[in-house]
Amino acid sequence: MSSSSMRSFLRTWYRPEVSPIIAVVGVALTGASYYVYRLSQHQEVVWSRDNPRPWEKIEQDMNTKFINTQADKLTRSYKREW
Repeated sequence: MSSSSMRSFLRTWYRPEVSPIIAVVGVALTGASYYVYRLSQHQEVVWSRDNPRPWEKIEQDMNTKFINTQADKLTRSYKREW
């Protein structure tokens, strides 16, 4: 592209006032994608049918929560087997 055609293209298709909108939408899409990815990797999400009832393997002293407030009662953490 020559210099004049490039200037014509930018003058026609590029507006400086649109740049913040593109940036905000880009950040929002990135954040939403990251959030959905994190949700899909949680231990309660089932992607396969190998273990249809994983709650049957949880015992009384297993911790299934993210934050443990009863450290003395819950000795083991639950981990899903893939």
